[in-house]
Amino acid sequence: MKLQHALLALLLSLPRFGHTAPVLPAPGISHGKLTQGSVQRSYRLFIPTALKSGQSAPLVIAMHGGLGTGDIFANQTGFDAVAEQQGFIVAYPDGLGRVWNAGRCCGNSQSEDVAYIRALVADLKARLPVDARRVYGMGFSNGAMLAHRVACEAPEVFAAIAPVSGGLMLDQCDARTPVSALLIQGRLDERIPWDGGGFEGTYRPSVAEVVTGLAARNACSAEVKLLVDGPVVQCWSRSACASGAKLEWCGLPGVGHQWAGGETYFPRVLGPNTAAFNTSRKIGEFFQQQPR
Repeated sequence: MKLQHALLALLLSLPRFGHTAPVLPAPGISHGKLTQGSVQRSYRLFIPTALKSGQSAPLVIAMHGGLGTGDIFANQTGFDAVAEQQGFIVAYPDGLGRVWNAGRCCGNSQSEDVAYIRALVADLKARLPVDARRVYGMGFSNGAMLAHRVACEAPEVFAAIAPVSGGLMLDQCDARTPVSALLIQGRLDERIPWDGGGFEGTYRPSVAEVVTGLAARNACSAEVKLLVDGPVVQCWSRSACASGAKLEWCGLPGVGHQWAGGETYFPRVLGPNTAAFNTSRKIGEFFQQQPR
């Protein structure tokens, strides 16, 4: 009996490595890797300088468009500046082959990207001082489609999403967990038509279709409220959504398949951009408005 008591005392005195607090890394830009099965995945990470030891911060997963990378998307959006001002940790994951498996789009990707995003969020939560209630997803084009898919198939991952120029590319979504959403899209976008249509052999749902699906999921009222009515942008919302969820969408009449307020790529092919509306700032403000 004395030996048993001695062994118990020894075990209780050992350090409990599994319960150490996350360590605050140096602020700024770094790059990380995460093994998913037999595949090594990569991402770009931004830590704001305003984050202090002992504080937790919201986490944003920023998913690039087709043929992009995390580094390209950070440059395209300028979202690091918003993250620095508002205290976000931001991870910019890289798609395998520079595309995402978002359902019917894009390319021939068969990668397990929903599982990757879930694993990346879990890994960052374990290693960084992330506020688990404030994890958000944003994306552009193919990355916006993935944000929708993650919110559908893994509804516990994101508290809110901000897909830009990309809708849900699944035949249906049966998820009923409310998720706040902000949709932003150029109305001159030929790849993701505002009113819906085909492109490169796949149907791209209209903004109205995407809004209808999200409103049903979030149990919003039928009332549509006009929030902004200007020459550069018009924004609307649906109100009285379940669990305090928000549903907003914005259209930019003079913008094509671009990240408004960010870098302009191939305007002859992708259409015009504008500096009069800052998509990244709008998304940052939307995320900060979510319940805490």
